[in-house]
Amino acid sequence: MALLSDDSPYVWSRVREELVRGGGRARVALERASRNPDPRVRARARRCLADRARQGALRRLVSYGIRNEIDLERALFLLGRLDLPRLDRRPYVRALDAMAAKVRQRAAHEADPLARAMILSQVLGNELGFVGSEADFSHPDNIHLHRAIERKRGMPLTLTAIYLFVARRAGIRAAPLALPGRVMLKVQAAGRSILVDPFHGGRLRTRGDLVRYLAEHGLVARAESFHDASDASLLQRHVLNLMSSCQTRGLLREARELERVAAAIGRAHGGAPRN
Repeated sequence: MALLSDDSPYVWSRVREELVRGGGRARVALERASRNPDPRVRARARRCLADRARQGALRRLVSYGIRNEIDLERALFLLGRLDLPRLDRRPYVRALDAMAAKVRQRAAHEADPLARAMILSQVLGNELGFVGSEADFSHPDNIHLHRAIERKRGMPLTLTAIYLFVARRAGIRAAPLALPGRVMLKVQAAGRSILVDPFHGGRLRTRGDLVRYLAEHGLVARAESFHDASDASLLQRHVLNLMSSCQTRGLLREARELERVAAAIGRAHGGAPRN
């Protein structure tokens, strides 16, 4: 641990690498060093502990993401541990439960199945105020599920995930549509469907709106553009969004780590990395 105070950047780099890879004894020593009177030793020890926590979170995320069947909600809380290593998902699960209870309660008074489904956007968009964040669009707070639940702001992908998780709890059939640069939700009832845009407060969209959106971005609407997106493909897209955020903020090591995570998920589920 004496080398934590060494002036040489080369020595510090090698020491950091060894301590991050080290076992339980290294962790105990780092925890002790994190209380050292020397501010440089304290800072470097804490940096190593943070790196160890991040590596552990990455391993757990990859291990879960390459399973044959994954649950997006659980996966996004694992991704959230890159933001908060000790993230407790229980308050956020309770928040999603409460939203779904409100949707179910309101829907019980509607006779028409499609009208019951539309209550999802009325509650989340109109009443609770979930809407897209235009400011600092690629900030991690707009990507991580727990931050979006707290702030009621986020990227299209994250807000669509919240709508999806509430719909699943409320017994509403819903599936995400992962268009390039924009994700929306298809809500189905009684053989009919509506398209919901969570980024714009749950506004209803038509198929024509999506065709025009694709055309504006130089893309041709194809049948696969309107296929339901899998939980695995959405997880991969979340990881890629976070990777791009790291690149924007100059966190190149973290970006490379996330690129490898996205590639592993893609290989396991038959999809090349895309965002």
